[in-house]
Amino acid sequence: MKHFLWLLTLWLSTVYAAQAQKITVLTYNIHHGANEQGRLNLIRVGQLIREHKPDLVALQELDSATTRSYGGYQMQQLANLTGMYPLFGKAIDLEAGAYGIGILSKYPILASQNIPLPNPDSTEQRVILCAYVELPNQKTIRFCNTHLDHQSRLNRGMQLAMVNQMLRVSIQPVIWAGDLNARPDEPGIQPIWNEWQDAGVRSKTPTLPHGNARIDYILTRRQSKFTLLKYEVLKEPDTSDHQPVLATYLLK
Repeated sequence: MKHFLWLLTLWLSTVYAAQAQKITVLTYNIHHGANEQGRLNLIRVGQLIREHKPDLVALQELDSATTRSYGGYQMQQLANLTGMYPLFGKAIDLEAGAYGIGILSKYPILASQNIPLPNPDSTEQRVILCAYVELPNQKTIRFCNTHLDHQSRLNRGMQLAMVNQMLRVSIQPVIWAGDLNARPDEPGIQPIWNEWQDAGVRSKTPTLPHGNARIDYILTRRQSKFTLLKYEVLKEPDTSDHQPVLATYLLK
């Protein structure tokens, strides 16, 4: 009987391990591929991604064929540097090109969405970019990226509310990452903590060093099938004005 129970436990553990999927996520505001001194360093961003081997990457402040980036398509350049699938989400027109956010995925992107977010104060338009990604175990997750308004608290609050409402009804497990331009204790962001788990909730490390603020996040729905294994703010002082954030999950 003991032998049977041991075999059963071993079999169940094997089945669970086969069904579970480890997922590492990186979010990074890359300041259009330039550091604070204006030196272009997109190659370093690609190196950083290769070093940490994330499965999914959310990138903010991306240029696409703009004059200041010498006409380069930064998402495609990063895809070439990392060997990952690229997805660009245009937010605004800029310098004969476009400016927005992007996603890199180690796994195929089956579908995507790029949706404008509320902008009642008529500041810079923001969007939410989502990728439906097929994992090796043939499960699909929804990975979303946002870069919210830094000027208007009204806009930011409405953008948070819209994203929360939109992702609340997702059929697929959701990871939401990006630069929310809000500290965790800001009144406008408080309502989402009832429904979202902040991977860095116990972290005191700022993601915006000069502002001494943590405004870059990786979030999962409470009661979701994601278990957080590790969270880290990476030290990368000379690449952007933000620090990259890395989190690893187990998806049951």
